[in-house]
Amino acid sequence: MSSRTPVALFTYNRAEHTERALDALCRARRIEDCDFYFYSDGPRTETALTSVEATREVLCRWAPRLNATIVERRSNLGLAKSIYTGVSDLCDRYGRVVVIEDDLVVSPDFLHFMIESLDRYENEPSVMQVGGLTLSPPSDLEADAFLLPVTTTWGWATWKRAWQHFAWVPEDLDEARRDEAWRQLFDINGTCTFSAMLEDRIAGNNDSWGILWWYAVSRRRGLVLYPRHSLVWNGGFDGSGIHCGDDDFLQQGEATDYAQSKFDTKLLLPSALGYDVQHLKLLEEFFRSLQPKAEGLPQTGAKVALRTIARKLKATLRNAIFQTT
Repeated sequence: MSSRTPVALFTYNRAEHTERALDALCRARRIEDCDFYFYSDGPRTETALTSVEATREVLCRWAPRLNATIVERRSNLGLAKSIYTGVSDLCDRYGRVVVIEDDLVVSPDFLHFMIESLDRYENEPSVMQVGGLTLSPPSDLEADAFLLPVTTTWGWATWKRAWQHFAWVPEDLDEARRDEAWRQLFDINGTCTFSAMLEDRIAGNNDSWGILWWYAVSRRRGLVLYPRHSLVWNGGFDGSGIHCGDDDFLQQGEATDYAQSKFDTKLLLPSALGYDVQHLKLLEEFFRSLQPKAEGLPQTGAKVALRTIARKLKATLRNAIFQTT
């Protein structure tokens, strides 16, 4: 099996986003240690053909700079099958993979952090993923990273040993439904309705691969490593994407804010294989901070209006995080 690390970039029909993503990727440290694969999904409709072809022109122009392999799909697989097929193939060939999408801008430290983390926890089965975008960074960290029992879809990496647990049909679902402790974790202590999203996925009402991955990891009480400084800027909240809206609830600033290196060459990664409950509470507080409050609403119908707003916000939030159609 190769000692190099494969990096998969998944694209569809956003040429400008893809150009921006590749420009940032080419500035990352450790590109010489990686093999790059550009996955271009086929057009969903005839009207999408022009934008898909424009995106493929961008990929062809940038591929020589990274010595990248371009995989062009003839038909439209959709994001879920595109991710699963590409990740599974690279995991089989390399034993690991780094994954980014066309709307993500990575910092110069992103690949270095991913490679170092993949090496460090390769033989630690409890660590199942490495994330690049940190929603609620703790302020008390001495290390350069921390562990949480929550997955991500925004710039990440994993190993074959972990990805093999991904399943299109969730395992032991009846048992999970009776497990209240698991449900509390899965819904981030009630701040996100991910269990409802999972039921929608099972019923065929969404096409999220992320919620199935979250289920697989959470049922095994798996851990995810996150950097103390976010290494990914998500540009998918401009209304151009299929799976995200146009509200930047992340409040992440501008893409240019991520152009500077923030980590030393030698990373200090946690040796203890567990998570701090206070760090998980920070994530809960982040999600709660996004939920609307009743102040300022008219008294008549205020509760009804608040519930309606809250439902819409939660739907937007969960759909963005785990990418539904």
